[in-house]
Amino acid sequence: MRGTHRSRPWALTFGEALIDEFPDHRVVAGAPLHVAAHLAALGWSASLITRVGDDADGHRIIATVDDHGVDTSLIEVDRELPTGRTTIELTDEGHEFTVHRPVAWDAIAGPDPAPDHDAVVFGTLPCRDPRSRAALSRLLDAGRFIVADANLRPPDVDDAAIRFIVERADLLKVNEEELAAIAASLSVDREGLHALGPQWVCVTRGPDGADLSHREGGVWTTTGRQQTVVDTVGAGDAFCAGLVDGLVGGRDPQVALEQARELAEATVRHRGGLPVR
Repeated sequence: MRGTHRSRPWALTFGEALIDEFPDHRVVAGAPLHVAAHLAALGWSASLITRVGDDADGHRIIATVDDHGVDTSLIEVDRELPTGRTTIELTDEGHEFTVHRPVAWDAIAGPDPAPDHDAVVFGTLPCRDPRSRAALSRLLDAGRFIVADANLRPPDVDDAAIRFIVERADLLKVNEEELAAIAASLSVDREGLHALGPQWVCVTRGPDGADLSHREGGVWTTTGRQQTVVDTVGAGDAFCAGLVDGLVGGRDPQVALEQARELAEATVRHRGGLPVR
C-alpha cells in the first residue's frame, strides 16, 4: 500500500519489524508492526517506520505489512544487516524472548522531516542502538500524541531508555511487571510517573483486565473475561491500538479502555499478533 488518506487519522509506528521464531513455526511480528496493522483494521492510515534486511525475511515482512493495509513507504532496506529475529521459548510461565542483534532495525534512519500524523507509537527496543534512538528522538520532537508501549525485553533495556520513554510519552502503557521495573528504575510510584511526563498511564493485567489513569486524577478500570487462550503474543499490541483509537478519537476513556480489552481478547483466540483478515 503506497500513500495514505489524510481524511482518516494517521499513525506512525516506529521500531522493530522481525520474524518470531517459535519451536514449530516462524511468523512476521514486531510490536510496532502489530499496532499499525490493528490501527489500519480500525480505519486509520498507518505507516510503519522500520528497517529490514535485503533478504527473504525482509521481503516477507514488507509483503505482510502491505497485505494488512499499512503504508510501506517508510520501511527502509539495509544492504548489509539482516532482518531482525526473535527466538521464543514457551514455558509454564508464558514466553521467553531472545531478541537477536545486530539487525537492520537497529539502524533506522527515519524520515526527515517527519510526516504529518495524529499519533506516534514506539517502545523501548529501538532505544538499544544509538542510530535508531536518534531517529526516534527526532521523530518525537514533531510528535502530536506520543504513545510509549514499554515492551521491556531485558537485556535490551536500561535505565536511560526507561527514562526516555516515560518523559516523552503522552500515553504510557505497561503491564504489571513493567510498572514495577519502571518504578524501581526511576524511584517513583505511579503518581510520580504522571509527574515525569505522561498524561495517561495504562496498566494491563492479562486476564484480569486493565486500568487507565489521568494526570488530573481520573481512573477507569475494565475486568477480563474468561476465555480459551491460543496465543498471547501480540495481545498487548492489539490493546494498545484499541486504546489509541479511542483516546485520539475523543471517546470516553472507559469506552476506549473497553475497546482495547476486546481487541486484546480477540487476539489471544488465534495464533500470531496480526488481526485476522
